[in-house]
Amino acid sequence: MKAFARNLIATAVASVLLSSAAVAAQNEGSAEENKEQAGTQEKIFEHIKVTGSSLDQATTATGLPLTLRQTPQSISIIDRTFIDSFSLDTVADVMQFAPGIQAQQAETDRFFFRARGRNVTNFQFDGVPIAYNSFFSEALADSVIFERVEIVRGATGLLTGAGEPSAAINLIRKRPKAEDGGYASVGLGSWSNYRVEADHSQTLSEDGNVKGRVALAYEEGDSYVNLSEKENAQIYAVVTADLTTQTRLTMGADYSERNPKGSMWGALPLFYDDGTQADDLPVSTTTASPWNRWDRESTSVFVQLEHAFDNGWDIQLDVERREDDMDGYLLYFSGFPNKDTGQGLGTSPNHYVAEREQTSYRFLASGPFELFGREHQLTAGALSSEQNVDSVSYSSADAIDVPSLFDWGNGVDPINFSDTPAYGTYESYKQKGIYAAAQLSLTDDLTAILGNRITTYDTFVQSPWSPSDYKNSGVNTPYFGLVYDLTDAVSTYASYTEIFKPQSARNADNELIGPVEGSNAELGVKGDFFNEALTASVAVFKVKEDNLAINDPDNADFLPGTTIQPSIGVDGAESEGYELELNGKPTDSLNIFFSYTHNESEDRDGSDYAPYLPEDMVKASVLYTATDALKVGVNANWQSKISSNPNIGPNGETFTQDSYTVVNAMANYKLSQNWDLSFNVNNLFDKKYYSSIDFYNQGFFGAPRNVELSVKYAW
Repeated sequence: MKAFARNLIATAVASVLLSSAAVAAQNEGSAEENKEQAGTQEKIFEHIKVTGSSLDQATTATGLPLTLRQTPQSISIIDRTFIDSFSLDTVADVMQFAPGIQAQQAETDRFFFRARGRNVTNFQFDGVPIAYNSFFSEALADSVIFERVEIVRGATGLLTGAGEPSAAINLIRKRPKAEDGGYASVGLGSWSNYRVEADHSQTLSEDGNVKGRVALAYEEGDSYVNLSEKENAQIYAVVTADLTTQTRLTMGADYSERNPKGSMWGALPLFYDDGTQADDLPVSTTTASPWNRWDRESTSVFVQLEHAFDNGWDIQLDVERREDDMDGYLLYFSGFPNKDTGQGLGTSPNHYVAEREQTSYRFLASGPFELFGREHQLTAGALSSEQNVDSVSYSSADAIDVPSLFDWGNGVDPINFSDTPAYGTYESYKQKGIYAAAQLSLTDDLTAILGNRITTYDTFVQSPWSPSDYKNSGVNTPYFGLVYDLTDAVSTYASYTEIFKPQSARNADNELIGPVEGSNAELGVKGDFFNEALTASVAVFKVKEDNLAINDPDNADFLPGTTIQPSIGVDGAESEGYELELNGKPTDSLNIFFSYTHNESEDRDGSDYAPYLPEDMVKASVLYTATDALKVGVNANWQSKISSNPNIGPNGETFTQDSYTVVNAMANYKLSQNWDLSFNVNNLFDKKYYSSIDFYNQGFFGAPRNVELSVKYAW
């Protein structure tokens, strides 16, 4: 599949370049005729863009082509305006701006996302669900291939199937533009970083029915973390072909490599051996060595076929195939160093090799229907996905001399790993589901959104520690929503949505207790202002998890023939809070993106479920076009006080971090019609803070102040 993907990309790149030259040679009249015909085609296909949306429309929540105000859930869209302006080069960078999302960098090369007190595990590419795995890290995917990112918060089981009642992140890939053109840019930044980026869209046929687009990025450089280096490459190609005036075929592929050096596995100790907090360590502190690396290679191919019927109905078929490889030579350090000498850390070396294959299929139909004299909308679909992960781990018997954390130098000398795997793991996850959802127009002002999904989930894990083989069939995940238009610009809504998470626990009768049941209840108000250029929303929510497996207190004996203790299902953690969001352009020169999130999470015993997540977050961004040539912007992210899990210090201490604010700024100056210059400053006031304090009960510092200067040429 990798060879096929590379050939497809190479063919698309060559086609775009050759067609660019050919089209440039055509006469002006022919070009105008093609432009007019292409515009007509875009209008014909406008209503079947079910995987895409404008800034006021998204299908990620229900599959229905609803505006944000018509959708009874919290949903946000981050488009290229903010991605380009603030130089957000990865999905993780984008999530730093996303309302309600806590983006945590746990190590040099690993990120986690949380929402409403829980892990975000549901990702989508163009609406097709894929599995998130921090080892392979979709979080580090380069943003050059995406047009925008949609985030739905709460339980999203209707379209994503299994997961947490947290959020779903939908990454919308670029498509060929209506008009030919593109850009190339070069950026230089702190720690000897540089980045090259290019994007070009081109008509590939004389009749304008076939278009292509290629996007690529390459970057390398050092880091604020000692010994850490990066080298990343991304290339993407997509071709669309209008087979008829009502049928469109899209084929695309992308390939990426990430080859870091000096990669950390785990982070830094939060305490010294005397129990005092180790937050006086420099942000450049590392526990890695130059030979530590965490190479990742990813290839994906996707095909999409769309057809629009004369009666307003659309059908769509998606096929997505992804392959990932990971090869890591890593060192994990634990313990509490001496406050005076920096000695005292222990280490666990590991050579870890893994492969992952994912295949997803989706078929959907959507369109209007009439009932009781009113027009309604209906969507229905079927999804199937399979993920297989094969991994092996190699250990080392070498004696390891661990240096002082205060005088690390080049860390640990290279060590020898065994040629025989210490252990291996095979994981297989299969999920199939059918769903339907309808927007019912009850009155001119009141609509109901009703939906349900039925899912079958198969899990097989072959592992030395926790092997499992189980199946959940006929799992229902309903969707209920009401939207009432108070005025032409303001609506109020209520919704109840569910999701489930498979678990292998069995009761005393040796029967599966079933999946964890997650739910999200939400009330809110949404409004569109300034001719729908500005959207505003307020929401209150409550998230619950039920049927969470714990050991059965009345049955301590293992199940017959196993080492498994019986379980019972109990109520899990609850989260409740509220969100405010403001997004859009109140004037032609001003673009704002503001969000405030308050979330409190309690475990079943009333204790704080996730103390390492802030209860309050504010994310505010402003872009201002000062003149025809100058645009400036500022972003500020604030979060409240956090603490670690309790009793993690050497004497039972709990780590705390006060509230903090990180400010970023940008300026863009248009030198001419084709050239512009951009300057970005991240962490303007050089705030020292931990990005994460919960992963393995260790801490990882966020980046200090850094800058980037880039020049861009557009054609």
